[in-house]
Amino acid sequence: MATPYTYQISKPTIGNGVGRVSSAYKDANGNNALTTITVTNPTGFVPIDPNSTNTIIQNTSYAVQTDGKITYKVNFGTSSSQYNSIQEIADAGIVGYNSSITTQIKAAVSSNLGNQVIIYNTKNSTAKIGPSISTGGVSPASGGELVPVLGSTKQTEGSYNPPGTATAWRYPTGLGNNQQDYIEFQMIEYGGLKGTGFSAKGVGLETRNLGTKVLGRVFLPIQPTISDINTVDWQNDNINPLQLLGAKTSLGAITGTMTEADFSQLASQFKDNKAVQSYLQQWAAGKAVGTNLFSRFSGAVVNPNLELLFNGPQLRPFNFNFKLSPRSDDEAEQVKGIIRFFKKGMAVRRSGAGGEGLFLKAPNVFKVIYRNGNSKNKEHTSINKIKVCALTQCGVDYTPDGSYSTFYDNEATMTQYGLTLQFNELEPIFNEDYDKDAPGKSTIGY
Repeated sequence: MATPYTYQISKPTIGNGVGRVSSAYKDANGNNALTTITVTNPTGFVPIDPNSTNTIIQNTSYAVQTDGKITYKVNFGTSSSQYNSIQEIADAGIVGYNSSITTQIKAAVSSNLGNQVIIYNTKNSTAKIGPSISTGGVSPASGGELVPVLGSTKQTEGSYNPPGTATAWRYPTGLGNNQQDYIEFQMIEYGGLKGTGFSAKGVGLETRNLGTKVLGRVFLPIQPTISDINTVDWQNDNINPLQLLGAKTSLGAITGTMTEADFSQLASQFKDNKAVQSYLQQWAAGKAVGTNLFSRFSGAVVNPNLELLFNGPQLRPFNFNFKLSPRSDDEAEQVKGIIRFFKKGMAVRRSGAGGEGLFLKAPNVFKVIYRNGNSKNKEHTSINKIKVCALTQCGVDYTPDGSYSTFYDNEATMTQYGLTLQFNELEPIFNEDYDKDAPGKSTIGY
C-alpha cells in the first residue's frame, strides 16, 4: 500500500453564519473530494482554540464535510451537539453565545485553516495537515507514474516535456488509475511538401512532411460536451438556355467542332424565334437603364435551370474547454506545464539557429486522440477520429470563478485555470479515409 498523501486546502469563506471552504478541491468527476480535517484528533474535528479562556470558543470544534461545508461540534462535559452553522449554535440557545463570539469563531476557523495551508506548503512531511486519502498507487508528490503505460514512450524533445522526465504532462495527476477515458494531445512538427509533382492524387496530397517524432504529449480528461460536424460545400448554380447555347458555341469554337453549318443554324434560331428576339431586345434595353424590362413587360423570366452543385470540401473545427484546479504542488506544476505546452507549441517560429532568420516557420501541429481507458488505452472507437490539426487559438482564464484567488505556494499558483483550445484540421475528410484509417462497421471513424 502506497503512503497516503494530503491535498491542499485554502482559506474558507464565512458569511451569514455559514462557513464554506471555497476552494476545496474537485476530483476528476467534478465532486468535492475533501473529507474532514485531521490533525491528531481521531474524530476528525479540529478544536478552534483549545487555549482560549472563553468557554464557547474552547469547547467548539469544526470539520470540513464532503460537500465543502464546515460543521461545528460544541462539547459541554459529556454532552456533545453538532451544528451546520454558527447561527445554529445561537439558535440552540447555548449560554454565552453572542455576536462577539460569532466574530471570534469565524476568525478562529479562518486562522486555523489558513495556518494549515501554510504548514502544508512548507513541504514538511511530518506537519502536513489535511484529509488523508490513499491513491491506491504511487503518491503524485513522489514523482512516480500512476499508470506507466500512459507515459511509457520515450521522448527526446525535453523542451516540451516535464523537466527531468520523459513522460507526458497530465491532469489530474492520477489520470488513468481508475481506467478513466481521456484525451491525448500529441505535438508534432509541421513540415513542407516532400514533392510538388502532379499526379492522379493531385498536388502534394499525402506527401506533406509532418514528421514521425512526437515532441510532447498531454493527457486530459474527456469533457462533458463532445461533438463534431462534418460539412461539405454545395452552392446554388444556374444556367439558362441562352447561356447553355453560348457555352455550346464557345466549346465548339475552342475544340474546333463548330462547323459553318452549325453557325448558320444558330443564327437562324435567333433570327426566326420572335420570343428570343424580344428577350434580347428587352435585355439589352434593360441593361442600358439598369432594370429587368423583360420580366416587367412579360411577367416571365428565362428558365435558370437552378441546381445545387458540389463546390468542394470543408475543414472541421474542434473546440475544447477545460477547468484545471491544482490540488497539490506536483499537480500545480502539471497544470502550468500544460498551459505552457500549448502556448509554446502554437507559437510561430523564426528561422535560423538563433531565431534571427529572414523567414518565419509554421508552428507545431497536433494529433488529438480519444483513448479508451478500459481497453488498455487504445483509441476510442465509439467517438470520432480527428486528423492532424493546427491549434489556432489558445485562451486561458486565470479567474474562471470570477474572483482572484491563489494558493500560498512560492509562485502563488492560481486556485483554478480555464483553458480553451480551438483546433482546425489540416486537410478535409475523404470517403476512403473511413476504410483506410477506421475500418469496421462498429467504429464511428471520422
